[in-house]
Amino acid sequence: MTNGSLDVTVRNGDLSCESCDAIVNPTNVSMRPDGGLDTIIHQHMGQFFTDQVVAIHQEMKNGSCPRGQSRIFIAKFNREENDPRFIISTVGPVYTEAEKDRAGFLLQSCYHTSLALANLYQLSSIAYPAISCGANQFPPNEAARIAIESVRNYSYNVRDVRFVLHDPTIFKIFVQEWTDYANQITINTEQISVSNGNVKKKPPPIPPKPSLRYCVLCKERQLPIDQPLICTSCSSLRRPELFTRFLGNLRAAADESYVKLENECKILKPILDRYPLIYNPAQKFDIAIHPRDSIAEHYLQNYCDKEFRNAMPMSIVGDGNCFYNTFVKLGSAGTTIEASSLTAVELRARNIVELVVNIDKYKSQYSNLETILDPFEEYARKEMVRDTNYASVWDFVSIASVLNIQVRSIYPKVNGEEDLYYHSINNKLYAPLSKENSVNKQINGTNPAEVKILFSHCNRPFLTISLVKKKEWLPNHFVPLLSI
Repeated sequence: MTNGSLDVTVRNGDLSCESCDAIVNPTNVSMRPDGGLDTIIHQHMGQFFTDQVVAIHQEMKNGSCPRGQSRIFIAKFNREENDPRFIISTVGPVYTEAEKDRAGFLLQSCYHTSLALANLYQLSSIAYPAISCGANQFPPNEAARIAIESVRNYSYNVRDVRFVLHDPTIFKIFVQEWTDYANQITINTEQISVSNGNVKKKPPPIPPKPSLRYCVLCKERQLPIDQPLICTSCSSLRRPELFTRFLGNLRAAADESYVKLENECKILKPILDRYPLIYNPAQKFDIAIHPRDSIAEHYLQNYCDKEFRNAMPMSIVGDGNCFYNTFVKLGSAGTTIEASSLTAVELRARNIVELVVNIDKYKSQYSNLETILDPFEEYARKEMVRDTNYASVWDFVSIASVLNIQVRSIYPKVNGEEDLYYHSINNKLYAPLSKENSVNKQINGTNPAEVKILFSHCNRPFLTISLVKKKEWLPNHFVPLLSI
């Protein structure tokens, strides 16, 4: 069923194998799996997901997730292409006739809180079970109607909602309820009037001539043509909130097509001029303020060229944004305009605009990397616009221009001398597109500061040695190297 820009799918299948941004896991208030779909999802996702849940349980016991509430977790440590990015655990109500109104309220809250998390994390697709329709005995017809109303009211930026149901009877009931709703929508959207017993279609309204334009960020408030591009409400947002919305717009455009993403980048680019960024990264390792990454140090000392071994890797949170977190952390130790509010989301948004708008120049400047670069349009649409997603070499080529610095990549020889990535990007220097227009060069007559980034992994090689024989080692983490 399609409702405007929202697609709803109901199908018979295994929710634990669904490929989407997030799957919703029906759990209990302690979040300890006690059978059913909850246990299946834990088994399918693996120990990394279970460890996160156990950590919450150890802290909060039977208050880990109250009924009607939801918690979000990273699905897998080594995520494959078809794996979900997140698991959203929710606790549905136990249905009784005596407290059916309360049960209905709590079931609606499950959808509300899970969709709120999906919107907060800028997810576009989410897959649900029939919450509470199993052991909790919620009537499927009523559960489906609550699901319909909740998805209508709370989906917002989530454009793809799926109900993947294992039980054939519940599946048929959900299909019937959603079909009835879809037919009702079709009837209601036809403009009709009754005159003398005859049904007549109203002529379509004549659209007014556009006299105002909309804020390019919220796309809701009208502005005079000669006023700034964004409304006063958007202008008053804190910098992190503004760039979260900025990235959300890029994500929504990318979900439609690359052409839409390209157009949105051009529309939003002038906003970047309103929020200038002068960036001076830290260069030397300070043991008092810089946490050391011992695993990255192992890679550096055992698998990297000797010229880099007089440096120290700084620990960076591995939350999917480690590439951008690197620059945020280095900037907070130097001097950055609004350093305290600079976020990985802002850097990701700036990098997307820079790369998409100037892609032909970057392809020309880095044509020698063509064999290792992902197909750009697909990467930009499906990966780059998603917060907490992995970064590739594409992110390297443009971040230098965004921050007006030089970036040098260091790639360990875990796979040996013949590794294509080692030969292509080890000791590779990425510079701003327009060196002549470098702000730092204009100010002090020197080249931009240089940041060294090590391709690393969250585990040491010996922990993955069994995999190396079948599949080459691939990095899954980035850390900066600072001079000692």
